[in-house]
Amino acid sequence: MKAKDIVKAAWSQSGLSQQDFAKEIKKSQPMLSKYISGDAAPPADIIILCMNKCGYQLKHEVSADDLANRIRVELANDAFADTRTAINQILDSIAEHNDTIARH
Repeated sequence: MKAKDIVKAAWSQSGLSQQDFAKEIKKSQPMLSKYISGDAAPPADIIILCMNKCGYQLKHEVSADDLANRIRVELANDAFADTRTAINQILDSIAEHNDTIARH
């Protein structure tokens, strides 16, 4: 299920107008419309809020390895080389920090 479908389902199930639902999720009506149409990607907090409103729950915890593998697959295209580099730098920094904590 795509993010736009989750937002659309939450809005539809609410029975509210787009204007009222947008207020409920603390976004403007035009932004809600963009989320629903897929013209804009909703941030994670909005997706989670809408999942909760629909009663969706994650079926299982996602491990760090699963997440890393998904990122590798999704960002495999050469167009995402800079993004991959930035993510690798962040992950390396986290790993170094965790190693420092483990040694103390």
